[in-house]
Amino acid sequence: MAQYDLIVIGNGSAGDNIARTLGRKGQRVAVVEREHLGGECLNDGCIPSKALVNLAATAARERLTWDEVLARVHGVQLTVRGNDPNGGMRADGIDLLWGDARFETPTTVTVDGRTFEAATVVVATGTAPSLPPIPGLEDARPITNRELFHLPTLPDRLAVIGGGPIGLELGQALHRLGSRVTIFEALPRIATTEDAQISLELARFMELEGIRVVTGAAIQRVARNESGGVTVETAHGAHHFDDMLVAAGRQAQLPGGLADLGLRLDTRGFIDIDPCGRTNLPGLWAAGDVTGKFLFTHYAAYQAHHIGKHIEGGLCEPIPDTIVPWAIFTDPEIGHAGMTEEQAREAGHEVRVGLLEARELDWFRTTRQPDGFAKVVADAATGRLLGAHFLCANAATLVGEASLALNHDLTARDVASTIHPYPTASELFRWACAKAV
Repeated sequence: MAQYDLIVIGNGSAGDNIARTLGRKGQRVAVVEREHLGGECLNDGCIPSKALVNLAATAARERLTWDEVLARVHGVQLTVRGNDPNGGMRADGIDLLWGDARFETPTTVTVDGRTFEAATVVVATGTAPSLPPIPGLEDARPITNRELFHLPTLPDRLAVIGGGPIGLELGQALHRLGSRVTIFEALPRIATTEDAQISLELARFMELEGIRVVTGAAIQRVARNESGGVTVETAHGAHHFDDMLVAAGRQAQLPGGLADLGLRLDTRGFIDIDPCGRTNLPGLWAAGDVTGKFLFTHYAAYQAHHIGKHIEGGLCEPIPDTIVPWAIFTDPEIGHAGMTEEQAREAGHEVRVGLLEARELDWFRTTRQPDGFAKVVADAATGRLLGAHFLCANAATLVGEASLALNHDLTARDVASTIHPYPTASELFRWACAKAV
């Protein structure tokens, strides 16, 4: 039986961060990966999807075929992954073990018949697409983000089930590449994590572009017919498509054997961890999306940074609370940091709101990207920023400054009185804050 100080199951953002942190400190570390390095983000998520979004903006002008689009997407993945099949792990003192991990004890795993033991094991196996409980959906063999980047042809008519970030980004990109797209969202509006003004305006932009957006969609049944097409039945009738993309949530991806050991899960099926990252099983920790905290690569890395320090130092300190920003890479983009106006009011704040249209600033007019706006939410009594929300070009970048301001308890006046270079998109945050003073 091979012995290690640390075994990490999964090589996404969280697992890679912890393994390299401890490997570089001289500990004997093994990483178990069953399929490919880089996790969901690199292989099936944010990297290929952002490449697709970027290509969709230019594909019509360049007259790219679907095969050419996929070739460029896969080329981007290779560039990000690099050409070292071991991901540079040998240089960090890490053994890479390929295969499926199965737990025999909380600190003993088998990998394709070989047994390995460590003082500490970290589960960082991420998530997989989940299918909503729609009759016929599983039998209809829908595509998810995992199959999309290997489709032989681009569907002419595409149903997208789910109006969250994945469905919106991919739906808009595929529409721009030539599909006729209908997005079905069960809730009253798309992008329900966002401020209501943001999500309603995004829906308007998408519909103006030619994307059909169906909210409050009570899908009764889905079926794939003999010719390969798909029928989606709602209360308003049957809708016919060539294929269907499901982007309606994620579920924890758990290694085998853990259920038999009594691993505690939360009500959603994600691994339940204490404030410093430990599970209820001795010696077993968990990090990243499999814990269900925030399903973002950047949060997984943040969480893993602290868990790595805890494991190294043999201590347990709560992972610090922080503002976690996120972005949705539609066109225009969404950037989100902190509370929405509704959340701030529900939390008991009297608020001041500053809203500024992008078209009012010279950078957005000059670059011919006038759509959208910025909205900041501040406490009326203290002026302290509570949230910042963007729907505009460069929103995913603008939200970084907003996150910094929120994390350091800046006021709207603090930002408004800070000089920003002219003409830039960053001025949008400054002058939106000025309207909340």
